Amino acid sequence: MRLLKRIGKIFGSAYVVICAVLWGIQGSFIFHPVSSNYEVRNPIEEYEVVVDESKDIKTRGYIVNQTAPGPVVLFFTGNAGDAVSYILLLDRLDVPIVLSNYRGYGKSDGRPSESTLLADAKITLKMVRERFTDRPVVLMGSSMGSAVAIRTTDSEVAGVILVSPFRSLVHIANRSVLRIFPVRFLMRHKFDTRASLESLPDRVLVIYSRTDTTIPPKETERLLENIPQAEVVIDRVHHNAILGRSQNLQSINDWLTENFKDED
Repeated sequence: MRLLKRIGKIFGSAYVVICAVLWGIQGSFIFHPVSSNYEVRNPIEEYEVVVDESKDIKTRGYIVNQTAPGPVVLFFTGNAGDAVSYILLLDRLDVPIVLSNYRGYGKSDGRPSESTLLADAKITLKMVRERFTDRPVVLMGSSMGSAVAIRTTDSEVAGVILVSPFRSLVHIANRSVLRIFPVRFLMRHKFDTRASLESLPDRVLVIYSRTDTTIPPKETERLLENIPQAEVVIDRVHHNAILGRSQNLQSINDWLTENFKDED
C-alpha cells in the first residue's frame, strides 16, 4: 500500500510539473516565427504599420495585384512561415491581396501572442480601408490565421475566406494526446472563435481537407454547424497543401467573382 501511495505521489508530482511546463512554454509550440530569404520576383509593394507607438513596434507585409479590380483580400498566415512565401500562390487570385506578417514573423518587430496578433490585425484592417477607399474588404486566413480573420471581422467586412478553420486551440488540443491535461485552464493563447461566428457576414467560403491531420476535419465540421451561410469546398490533401492546389485557388477566384462582380 505504501508503495502504491509513493508511486501515486511521484506520478502526481510529475503531472503537476508537466502542467507547469506546458503553461510556461506553450508559446514556443503555438508560434513559429520565420524570416524567409525567398527572392520575390513578382511585382509587389512592401508596407509597414505602427502597431505599438510606445515601443515603436511595426509589422511589415506585402501587397500584390494592387491595381487589380474587385475586392481587397487581407490575408493572415498560419502559425509558421513568412507571408512572403504565400506570394507566388496568392498572386494567382485576380484581386489585390494584402499579406500580413505577425509580430516576430518576416520583417515584423516584436514577439507574437494571441492578444497582440488580434490587436495588430485590426490596425492592419484599418490601414487597408484607408488605402483602398470604397473597396469591399474580404478577410482570409489559413489555419491559425482563420481564427485571426474570424476574430477581426466587423460589420463592415464584406466577406470571409477560411482555410482549415477551427473552434479554438483548446478543441484542437483535446483531440490529441494533450487531452490528458486540463488544457482549457493551461492554454493562454486559445484563439477561441465561437463567440464571433454569429457576427460573420453572409458571404463566407470555407475550404478544408478530410485528410488533414493538423486541424482534424471533424473540428472544422463542428465549426461549420455555426456558419450555415458558408459555401464549402472539401479536399483530400495534407494540411499544408490545401492552398497550393490550383483547384482550390480557382474556387476562391470563382467565389470572389460570383460574390463581388458588381462591387469594386
